[in-house]
Amino acid sequence: MPPETSPRGAYGADDTLVDYILGITFEIWEERQVDLIHQYYAADIRVYALDGITHGADAMVTGTRSMLESFPDRLLLADDVIWSGNRGDGYYSSHRIVSPMTNLGSSRYGPATGKLVKILTIADCFVEEGVITKEWLIRDNHALCMQLGHEPLRAASQIATERSDDCLAWINSEIGRVRDEDSDTSFEARSLVAAWQSGDEKVLEQAYAPYAVLRRSPVELHSGRDAILKHYASLRNAISVDGISVDHVATQSFGANSQSIAVRWTLAGTHVGELFGAAASGKPLFILGSTHWHVVAGRIAAEWTVFDGMGVLAQIVDG
Repeated sequence: MPPETSPRGAYGADDTLVDYILGITFEIWEERQVDLIHQYYAADIRVYALDGITHGADAMVTGTRSMLESFPDRLLLADDVIWSGNRGDGYYSSHRIVSPMTNLGSSRYGPATGKLVKILTIADCFVEEGVITKEWLIRDNHALCMQLGHEPLRAASQIATERSDDCLAWINSEIGRVRDEDSDTSFEARSLVAAWQSGDEKVLEQAYAPYAVLRRSPVELHSGRDAILKHYASLRNAISVDGISVDHVATQSFGANSQSIAVRWTLAGTHVGELFGAAASGKPLFILGSTHWHVVAGRIAAEWTVFDGMGVLAQIVDG
């Protein structure tokens, strides 16, 4: 429960959605008013992430304070908020964030290193009357572990032992759901299926501009359509995809021929080739991912795709 003397945050249901998302993030993180989580998040919220499910606002406060102990100067710098919905039905927000931070305390990956790192996160939230009631937190923890200089396979083995029964049950149920999902012919689904599953060059050449840029993390960039297609080909060599589900799409248009698209998606497959240093295991895989596209004249000019590589590794290493 929040302390009785907790201050009230400045944002609520009457604020515009983008102002609300940017404002509460600044208050909680930059101003370090962590207890405002109790105001802005439902007491019984569930936050879904590939390395575990967080139950309730109390657990969110604990997790936030733990992160700040590891990275005391962490900032959450907004790149974009792509959203859908309305006040009556609820808003859906997809918030893209870059975080510079210094590792001054031990983390789940190992002892403090003193290194300055940058991570990319996309947080998808459902907001009802000024309160976030559900969240999907998608952060590239593999890029974080690599920048810190820790051994990802060792860290993934530890994470595998920490996953709760409900997290494992959620992963298994999602694998079944995605494998049974009906095919989708939308631009979003066709582009994701071509990149991750079929490798259909015609679809990919239609989807991406020749000058497109893919940002997988602040330290992994792929410039040009050919480089992007090569990146996805390497992932297809590692993962045999059984199905992809497009779970939410939000779009904002800018002028006559430009738009931003946010896609939350899930993938079920099998680990069949080297992936993040792990040899093929034949084990089933589930990925929770989020992609932001900036589309110009009908083709992707910029892409940000985030999924938790450590959460993937935790499924294929021995915990």
